[in-house]
Amino acid sequence: MRRVGIVLSCAAALALLGCDGDSVSERERSERADALFAEAMAAEGRGDAAGAEALYRQLLVQDGGMASAHLNLAILQHDLRKNYIEAIHHYQAYLDLQPDSEKAAMVRGRLDSARALLTTQLAAETVAREQRALASERDTLRMQIRTLEAAANDLRGELGAKDKTVTELTAKVAALQKLVDAMKSAESEEVARLEGELKEARETAEQAKAALPDPSGTDDLIAAVRADAKRMIEEPDGGAQDAVNEATRLAVEGRDDEPPLAATPTSGRRYTVRPGDTLSRLAREAYGNAAEWTRIRNANRSTTNPDGRLRAGETILIP
Repeated sequence: MRRVGIVLSCAAALALLGCDGDSVSERERSERADALFAEAMAAEGRGDAAGAEALYRQLLVQDGGMASAHLNLAILQHDLRKNYIEAIHHYQAYLDLQPDSEKAAMVRGRLDSARALLTTQLAAETVAREQRALASERDTLRMQIRTLEAAANDLRGELGAKDKTVTELTAKVAALQKLVDAMKSAESEEVARLEGELKEARETAEQAKAALPDPSGTDDLIAAVRADAKRMIEEPDGGAQDAVNEATRLAVEGRDDEPPLAATPTSGRRYTVRPGDTLSRLAREAYGNAAEWTRIRNANRSTTNPDGRLRAGETILIP
């Protein structure tokens, strides 16, 4: 408050005496005689800077050419408000109105001072603004760094999980490969076994064929039996015997409702399942192609296990 009073006292002295003892111009004496101007000076004397500023502005609204009001308002803005832009404006307005005033040199000096202070102020504001911008940019970069670090941690976690998955899959692949190798080995052994059985069966068939008697002596006997059976069928002996006669006739003619059983899987014959038999094995023996097992399954779907497994002892048709 004491500093404000000193500044305002100096402003009043400048207005009255120019601070250098020179007498003021007649024009300025006339301006100070205005009652509103005197009220503004009194406010300055009391240290009421805000009141004095408002009164000076009111004076300039009434009369924009009042040099003394421009000068006092310039000093107030310069020394108290640090509003150097407005101070420069009012200093320049005073000099334009009173270029030959005894205070002109002093006003020019204060004008230069205000300009220098304005340059410093603008530079400081620029630096402060740049510092604020840099601080904001730094904060933004820090936020981005934290975001990137969080993303990097997430990626590391995902990579670790994927590495674990790859390791598990690699182990599964190795286990499956072992299983495939074992199946191939077992299949090779099965093929070798089947080839051995086939060779043995062929040898047995050849031996049985060689042991068969000469059929030439039995042809007449077979013909006689068939003729006798035919005669029995044609004789009228009642309807109760018809079914038996029909079955006998089919057997004589080499036909039957049920295909005869075969010792080995043979197309068009019935076969009694042995322990260890599978559909693919029977298809390989009957057709030479294990992939044809579906033919056997479809032909026996109504009597065999739905999942295709065979039971030893059951009778199936090899289509």
